[in-house]
Amino acid sequence: MDSIKKRDWTYLIAGTALMAVGTVGFYQTAGLVAGGLTGIGILLNEWATRMLGLRIPLWLVNTVCNLPLFLFAWRKKGRGFVEKTVVASLLFSAMLYLAEYTPVSSADPLLAAVFGGGSVGLGLGLVLSADGTTGGVDLAATLLHMRWHSISVSRLIFMLDAVIIFAGMLSFGVERGLYAILAVFITERCSTWIMEGANFARGAWIISEKSDRIAEALLSELSRGVTAFSAKGKYTGTNRDVLFCVFSKKEVQSVKQIIMNIDCNAFFWVTDIREVLGEGFSET
Repeated sequence: MDSIKKRDWTYLIAGTALMAVGTVGFYQTAGLVAGGLTGIGILLNEWATRMLGLRIPLWLVNTVCNLPLFLFAWRKKGRGFVEKTVVASLLFSAMLYLAEYTPVSSADPLLAAVFGGGSVGLGLGLVLSADGTTGGVDLAATLLHMRWHSISVSRLIFMLDAVIIFAGMLSFGVERGLYAILAVFITERCSTWIMEGANFARGAWIISEKSDRIAEALLSELSRGVTAFSAKGKYTGTNRDVLFCVFSKKEVQSVKQIIMNIDCNAFFWVTDIREVLGEGFSET
């Protein structure tokens, strides 16, 4: 645990707390089985309540099911592979226990899918940003991939989650299953948003006979760095520079205006850039 930094601890604690609130306060209350060990826990609790009148808490299912996975992963992958996963999973189990005492709750399936999916997605994004996982299906799929190399980890995760969601449909009905699929989609979108950032930058590729003037204008008027790549047009056989520039989304129109004012025949395209790292770029 010495290798876990303070920032990672913050992300793991906040992330598992959000995941627990979304799972207990929304998924379990509304009967949404959105895959994962928590989905298995919701199913086990439902079956035990119907047949035996017993309640099986989610934190217990998460802990008991993860233990053999941890031991097997430790044996096959080593300590470094499972350290953060163990920490995140134990934190998640603790947060699932505490979440049972929070006032957050909604039995409405649409609200549960939207807010539960959002909460779980944001929390998962924070956990993944700390290079951790909460074990469960992700870890099981990684271990199964060691046996069946021809099947990718992502496909194994999809297959396992699909089986769990289908079992949820049998227990809670097809309508609840469809809401669960919506929740999974929202979870994926929110976790991607956290991982890749909400503020996309823009990048422009510019081909022009007046590339030097365009580069000078971008540098002087927008204070944006410009990189020139030597290229050769296969149709004309002409050698010329292809410019590349990264800028904020607020500057898209300014970049277009600069290019068109200098060369109205310039060929250029603008693309989204999910994340920009390094010195020399800011949103302003």
